[in-house]
Amino acid sequence: MRIINVILFTIAVFLIGCYTVHLETFSDDPILRLKQKYSLHLDTTWTTKQASPLLKIFESFSTDLNFHPSIWKISDNLEEDIKIEFQNSLKSVTINSDVFPVEGSEQDFSAEKRLFYAAVQFITENGTNTEAIKLIIKDRYGISVDIPSYDLLTQRVTQETAEHYSDFENEDLMLFISILEEFPQALHKIPELRYVVRRIDDKIRAPGLAWTSEGYIELSQTLFTRDFPDDTRRLIAHEKSHFLWTYLFSDQLKQDWAKLGGWQKDLKSESGWSTTKNREEFVTDYAYQNNPNEDLAESIGFYLVYPDKLRSCSSAKYDFIHNRIMLMYGERYISPDMMQDTSFSGISDHLLRY
Repeated sequence: MRIINVILFTIAVFLIGCYTVHLETFSDDPILRLKQKYSLHLDTTWTTKQASPLLKIFESFSTDLNFHPSIWKISDNLEEDIKIEFQNSLKSVTINSDVFPVEGSEQDFSAEKRLFYAAVQFITENGTNTEAIKLIIKDRYGISVDIPSYDLLTQRVTQETAEHYSDFENEDLMLFISILEEFPQALHKIPELRYVVRRIDDKIRAPGLAWTSEGYIELSQTLFTRDFPDDTRRLIAHEKSHFLWTYLFSDQLKQDWAKLGGWQKDLKSESGWSTTKNREEFVTDYAYQNNPNEDLAESIGFYLVYPDKLRSCSSAKYDFIHNRIMLMYGERYISPDMMQDTSFSGISDHLLRY
């Protein structure tokens, strides 16, 4: 009888253990899920409400990312958004309490961005882990910088080989993240945009080109060696916008934009278009001299990087992009200049420090 009781007790313990594991595996508690899936141990300073947006960010990335155990805490006295230290070979992470969204606050969206950039800094090991950076760009924006064959990629356009291109540096890739994230989430991935390449020769073509029919963006190497990162970010946004125009924006949106810019088809013009508007209503000569597609690409680039310049040229164009694109494709969007610290050297500067 005693043997039978021991056996039954053992079975009961085993079943309880299995049941407990089952509960942990499928728990909805974000604090527990961060621990189980990513080895993030949140201390008692965390609440479920604070853990939820962090879990959402991590779950938006690839499951191929591997994490060593780390301990996370929140502080009200941190100058930066995130501080990463090592204590006895264990990674210790401190997050600024200001990066968490406050319900009803005008800075709600800004806080979400700051939390995202802090998470990226952790995942990429301060921008030094190349594979982690590439995984983020691939998972979140659908873009690869690893080209299987340059010959095949360029065969219908420039017909160039790998010797004409170079690999992106980690700092270049972090620059991509800092501007691609500024688009509304619904515009993060454009299936037709598959690759971005870094061309060595900066004289044979324009600094940036969107080969929309071939699925890639070409950027010159010198764009990443000059001292104007904001302008490089603007150009990246410009080239991505051509894919939005070609594959996503409706005919009605394009027609409304053309009307706003005074554009009309003109066979006598080199671009096939001309505008009845004054030059002062365009952010650049390039936007003024070409067509509605280039005008919108230039305007979106300025909206994301130099919003005040766009607004001063044409508040109507600023409002069009804000309402018809940024708000339409995102639940909430606050243009960078509406944030407390909005320059590239502000909320996303730490992406390029290392």
